[in-house]
Amino acid sequence: MNNGRYGRFGALIGISYVSGTHCRFLIYSTRNAEVLAFHELKLRQIVHQAGWLEYDPSEIYKSMQECIEIAYKNLVILEINPHDIIAVGIVNQRGTTVLWNKQTGQALHNAIAWCDSRSTPLLKTCLHNNNNNVDYVRHRSGLPLSSCFSALKIRWLLENVPAVGKTIEEDKCLFGTLDSWLLWNLTGGVNVGIHSTDITNAHYTGLMNLTSQQWDAKLCKFFKLPIDILPRIRSNSEIYGYVLEGPLLGVPIAGVMGEQPAAMLGQLCLKPGQNICTLDDSCFVLLNTGRQLLASQNGLISGIAYKLGAQTETCYTLEGAISNAGSTVNWLRQRLKINTEINSNDNVMESLTTFLGESSMISSSCSSSMLNVECGLAAKRSEVTFVPAFHGLYAPYWRYDARGILLGLTSQTTAENITQAAYEATGFQIYEVLQAFKKDTPNWDHSRMQPVLTFGGDYAESTHLVQFISDIIGYMLERPQTTSPSGLGVMIAAGITMRAVSLEYAIKMYAPPTDVYAPTTTPNRRELLYRRWDYAVKRCLNWNNYETYESDIELFAQREHDPNFSIRRSLPGSLFITTSFALFLLANYLKNNPLS
Repeated sequence: MNNGRYGRFGALIGISYVSGTHCRFLIYSTRNAEVLAFHELKLRQIVHQAGWLEYDPSEIYKSMQECIEIAYKNLVILEINPHDIIAVGIVNQRGTTVLWNKQTGQALHNAIAWCDSRSTPLLKTCLHNNNNNVDYVRHRSGLPLSSCFSALKIRWLLENVPAVGKTIEEDKCLFGTLDSWLLWNLTGGVNVGIHSTDITNAHYTGLMNLTSQQWDAKLCKFFKLPIDILPRIRSNSEIYGYVLEGPLLGVPIAGVMGEQPAAMLGQLCLKPGQNICTLDDSCFVLLNTGRQLLASQNGLISGIAYKLGAQTETCYTLEGAISNAGSTVNWLRQRLKINTEINSNDNVMESLTTFLGESSMISSSCSSSMLNVECGLAAKRSEVTFVPAFHGLYAPYWRYDARGILLGLTSQTTAENITQAAYEATGFQIYEVLQAFKKDTPNWDHSRMQPVLTFGGDYAESTHLVQFISDIIGYMLERPQTTSPSGLGVMIAAGITMRAVSLEYAIKMYAPPTDVYAPTTTPNRRELLYRRWDYAVKRCLNWNNYETYESDIELFAQREHDPNFSIRRSLPGSLFITTSFALFLLANYLKNNPLS
């Protein structure tokens, strides 16, 4: 599609990618989606207290500048003409919130990460004022009320950072997610910076009307936020502006997408009914619903897959967001000092692959005596169940007040058992989202849809973990060997803008080799363990019933002194008095008139 105007790799597209942990700049060949050069830097995460997570916006932009410069130089070293770069795309972690002064270009506070829970008190008040209805604004935004979306983060900044209110009063304040922050700086900043965002990032703020795909004045009023600080909403494939500094001077910015929708596009899951799972520190499971916008009745997010051009139709998703996945493993490693490597020896691999019971695989590799020693973890599977709700549960529960719980501990519980339970937890949460997909699509013919889940993300590189999750959820997992699916997705979006790529071309030329993992367990055994998980989740959701502690103690004392207390307490007072009086009269009557 390059008409011979470019070098041997065809037209090139550079992608600025900000995830939850890294800044990256990748340079793709549009001919075959090969990453020709890249550079990445680790982001500094700022944690002031439990549940808080921030980034320095100026550091993010400086890191991105450095990544662009080094990737550009690497391209020159490889003797590839850098002038073949025809466009830049931006892909980012959704929901992370930045406010800045448009006259000085300075951020008014550190960027608040999407999973930050500091706005939980605001959420609690919001729910209390609306009969604890977590779906109160879902009909407009497609989202439940949650602290993970941008709206409550902006409200928290407005109430807790004096500079924010002052800057808003002076009409100098701009809001954006990380895509908007990078776009504004790359296109000139305080001078002529473009203040825009794409439809997938706008949706995750909680302030966009999902039907009109524009900012909703009623939603802004509900959250008590000024609408004029919000960026312009645009499609995923159009020219936003031009880079005005650095080695990419004059190159158009032609595509912007949120990380998970971009991964769906990059994994070429373009047909309704296809599922994708991205497993990093958190976990997102998306179902492509095509041009059908579905209102979830089962705790899922009604979202945007992509809109590839200002005049094209929008494609939608149902989405399940899971707050703790890889971060649970990091917590075990960093806080509890547990070795969480699952590929360090074959025995651990076998135990994870066959965690639901003995299989031919483990039987063939271990004798009966070895099962009790070297393969003890597999032969004697722990009864531990771990729900890592450190700061609440997201899909499908959306309970900010849930807390993590470990059930089934004994004196024989080992670190390996807890690690195993942590991996199980990710699998069971994915399973719950997949079941919610089915409930939200009752009119779909599921018998014609294969139970296949396309898998990606940093943690998807562990072969043993992918097989482990396949066993838990009972789905076949396909893991395309794609370098950065999210980066590829926004490359496709930018390529469509520049007419260097089409969806038809991408399907034919960008489909990579794929690893396939099939479940090796029985549905009955899987269902048995899921019941235990479901029980643990219910305990997790009701862990703080200590608020009734004093009244419960009083009831216990009354029951101890009055054996009939529970019976009398179950009857309304008036009924108890009336029946007692009737029984008294009946007893006197029988005393005076004995039966013959």
